[in-house]
Amino acid sequence: MEDGARRLKFSFVLPLLILSATGCTSIGAQRMGIDRSDYSMRLLQNNKEQLLLNIVAIRYGDAPAFLEVNSVISQYTREGSVHADFGIHPAPDDADGTAGANVLLRETPTITYAPLSGERFSRSMLSPIPPASLLAMMEAGWSAEYLLRLSARSINGVRSGSHDPLFAGGADPQFPLIVKAIGRLQRSGGIALHIERDEKSHFTARAVLSRSPSDVDRADLEFIKRALNLPGDAKELAIRFGAAQPAPGQLAIGSRSMFEILTEMAQGVELPVKDRDGRVTDGQTGVAGADAAGEPPLVRIHCGPDRPADPHVAIRYRGSWFWIDGTDSESKRMFLITQILLSLNDSSTANNNAPLVTIPTG
Repeated sequence: MEDGARRLKFSFVLPLLILSATGCTSIGAQRMGIDRSDYSMRLLQNNKEQLLLNIVAIRYGDAPAFLEVNSVISQYTREGSVHADFGIHPAPDDADGTAGANVLLRETPTITYAPLSGERFSRSMLSPIPPASLLAMMEAGWSAEYLLRLSARSINGVRSGSHDPLFAGGADPQFPLIVKAIGRLQRSGGIALHIERDEKSHFTARAVLSRSPSDVDRADLEFIKRALNLPGDAKELAIRFGAAQPAPGQLAIGSRSMFEILTEMAQGVELPVKDRDGRVTDGQTGVAGADAAGEPPLVRIHCGPDRPADPHVAIRYRGSWFWIDGTDSESKRMFLITQILLSLNDSSTANNNAPLVTIPTG
């Protein structure tokens, strides 16, 4: 009798203890680190795939479309239940029964998207890259060679040109040589950027040339001064943005819009054979090669019927796979800079539109 009573008491208490223990443990504290990492990785990959998708779409003559993640709400619901089943007859010491407890954890994520459209689309995609973004990156040590090759339309009237008829303009064969010379001078310290900002966030920028250059730097400086029609004795250049003719001692940089940058990158998209019959904007070549100056495309995007084993980023479009090779360092750098510029170009018009991730921690 006493043994049956102890068994009965234990059978009730055990599931109650299990349910009580699970009810007192915080779900949020356990899930917060896991969820933050998972959502961050998925957002990172999704942004890469969306950018690649738009580059490929432009090559096919489609308009770009960006969906931004405005909020991510991860809501967890925990439900618990306990059950017991005991017989009254026969006597308690011979009774047989069952007891148990169940705990159910349910996740219901809610993701909010907002299309990039209207005035924000115009400013982010169609307006020239703000000069502050480019200069800030160069001042912070980002490669001027990569930035100018990607985003500069002209430097003191020397044009980078366009591979797409939509942005008509022949390329000056001097442009890639100028950009490479500026990159070498930046790395060696032969040229340095100085940016000054006032209390109203207005800024002035100047390029200071080395007063004691090495022989290599001196050759690059002399070449740049000749190619850009700069004074031979110039030691400091005021930087201005725009395509107008600069005044003596000025370095005028005309910047591309993000749409123009994506259009230029689209010229590096390799095409499947089935689409080389006029379904794309140029309707001719399958793989974009070097231009007249021998410069390769900004980015090389491969295509094939199957997903590659280990790409940097890959998307499926019109029945084919398109990807950037995981070992293509040059393309990966250009793709990364484009991601940064796309984000910076939208920051001035966004009103707190950064993704909001809400994870209940109670």
